[in-house]
Amino acid sequence: MITPVSASPPSVERISRPHGQLRDAVIALAMAAARDGAIENLSMREISRRLGVSPGAIYRHFEDRDAILKTVAEAGFALLGERFQAAMPVGSSARDRADALTRFEGLVLAYVTFARTHYGLWRLMFGPAGCKSRFRDPSRAPTYMWLGKSLAELEAFGRISTATAADQYFAWTAVHGFADLHSGPGEETPLLDDLSRQQARRILRALGADADARAP
Repeated sequence: MITPVSASPPSVERISRPHGQLRDAVIALAMAAARDGAIENLSMREISRRLGVSPGAIYRHFEDRDAILKTVAEAGFALLGERFQAAMPVGSSARDRADALTRFEGLVLAYVTFARTHYGLWRLMFGPAGCKSRFRDPSRAPTYMWLGKSLAELEAFGRISTATAADQYFAWTAVHGFADLHSGPGEETPLLDDLSRQQARRILRALGADADARAP
């Protein structure tokens, strides 16, 4: 006797739909798929099948699959913003030179940890869907803002020589590339916290860090 095999990818659990909350259920399902790296196989038809509704019901909330991916990417940026907020609260300021360095290292570690623990979602955020989601909620601080603020603090305390837009872009690419190298399915990196802090200090050295930040 042959046992039927479910057509659902095993990495994404079926999500029950609360009455009147179909849009939220779609986002929750797509978020789970993104986190599990299964978003590429998630079609509008598959979403409707798992939620027990017709495809037309999904289209009443989302124009197409790209609209769902864009919404999930926006939710990912909001989640990343929460991590940055914990490391460096909006409205706060560095107390001194040491604190400015600690706050910068905290942002780097938060970013690398997010990429590692939410790799599928992180890849979606910085792919085509994420590019379309850059017009985010104006009431929420953009994630890129934290890096600029941190670099400005470092410059103010003499930790780095400049904090231009080009410097900010350089720092982000250095952190992003590091995160990509140390994330992904099956990637194991011992002492990631220490390595992330070392990368943060390398970035500062490249930006003209003072002697206090030149430790390896």
